[in-house]
Amino acid sequence: MLHALLKIAFSVAVVLACTYLFWFVNVEGVSSAIVFVAVIGLLNIFVKPLLTLLTIPITVFTLGFFLLVINTIIVRIADYFIDGFSIDTFWHTFLFSLVYSLSNALFESIFMQKKKSQR
Repeated sequence: MLHALLKIAFSVAVVLACTYLFWFVNVEGVSSAIVFVAVIGLLNIFVKPLLTLLTIPITVFTLGFFLLVINTIIVRIADYFIDGFSIDTFWHTFLFSLVYSLSNALFESIFMQKKKSQR
């Protein structure tokens, strides 16, 4: 439970930090960032597995790099549904999704290291 809350808080912080770091990411407030993280979570549960399954041949052909495009598509879908969040172009969305995914992966690796050392 604590892990989930920390991950949500970290993800919201990353979205807000990207608002200040990149001029092309526009978030109207903390509430919009929380909604964005929730929508991304739901899309990752329901839509991403379907997209991944449908694009297995191109994902294999590109050695997995097409998964970055799938992440970008997921962020574009979230951008479409959320009024308080917007990103200008596909390439800006690609850069944002790359930063967002890498920061969450870094958080997971650090948190999992601490969790393993506590055992």
